[in-house]
Amino acid sequence: MKTLLLSVLVYASLLPVARAGVTVHQLDENVSFQAVTWQDNYAVASGTSGGIYLSGDDGASWQQIPAPTGSDNRQFRDNQRLTNGRLLVMSAGEGPDSGVFISDDNGKHWQQVSQGQQQSTFYDCFYMTSLTMGWLYGDSDEQGLFVLATSDGGLNWQRQSLPIKAQSSEGGFASSGTCLNEAPGRGVVIGTGNGDTPRLLMLEGNQWQSIESPIAGGEAGGIFSVQATVNTVFVSGGSLKLAGAPASAWQYFFNSDTWQALPELPLQGAVYGSALLATTEGVEYWVSNPQGVAVLKPGADKWQIVSQSNIWSLACQAEKGCIGVGKNGVVELYR
Repeated sequence: MKTLLLSVLVYASLLPVARAGVTVHQLDENVSFQAVTWQDNYAVASGTSGGIYLSGDDGASWQQIPAPTGSDNRQFRDNQRLTNGRLLVMSAGEGPDSGVFISDDNGKHWQQVSQGQQQSTFYDCFYMTSLTMGWLYGDSDEQGLFVLATSDGGLNWQRQSLPIKAQSSEGGFASSGTCLNEAPGRGVVIGTGNGDTPRLLMLEGNQWQSIESPIAGGEAGGIFSVQATVNTVFVSGGSLKLAGAPASAWQYFFNSDTWQALPELPLQGAVYGSALLATTEGVEYWVSNPQGVAVLKPGADKWQIVSQSNIWSLACQAEKGCIGVGKNGVVELYR
């Protein structure tokens, strides 16, 4: 959403700094990271100034990889490395500044596979649910809700026709690459904002449905990030216009079609990014924004502050921990 728009591998020159439970890397102070993804041993961080970094050892070390030619002014606000090694990055911006790029050789060669065709186009987030199938969400336009899909590994993207009417100015937030996510065993889920009533757009089978949320909407307000399990969706967001008010976090239950408020967040304004960490005790819910990182552990009635760094995006893996990325090239490992 516009309100948030602010060929040799090069090794990061700065060593990590450790503090209690957190290891901090500063990769490039001129790049502000806005998205991180983590699958198997590979983590990818991307953001402003065409900055794209890759780790092949669960975040212990990072390499800068070449960005697409001419992308110095792009903001790569989402990314994903597939299990076959294909890397996709998405830039967010008005019109042609929105795009999707693919590399099959860690950035030595790039192919642009999608580009905003109208000035009103603004890509917010995407997610590949398999090696072939993926979905992309953007701000609505005169044609309605904006959803693209690919069935060939990201090479071609087609606009989808949804049987749901867009609200005035409805869109998403390109704050962490998590406004669209997979709902395991069901399909995909999208969190919307900027409209009067933020909602979940759910695709299950071939059927789209709209689920109204209790999060306040309006300009710069709504759902920023969604995470799903088999039985529930964790939803977080808030309002960029209410910087002094607590951010919002709720849980939606599929089986009962009900919402439950989570404990009041220690972060103000809006949550930017989130992630789920599976543990032996249950699922931990991690959230972040420019004020820091907080986690809600299973059965807890209070959030625990993990970091006070400016962190925009999170990714977690069971038994490994979480990774957060943010302003001035900061990457934090939470173990």
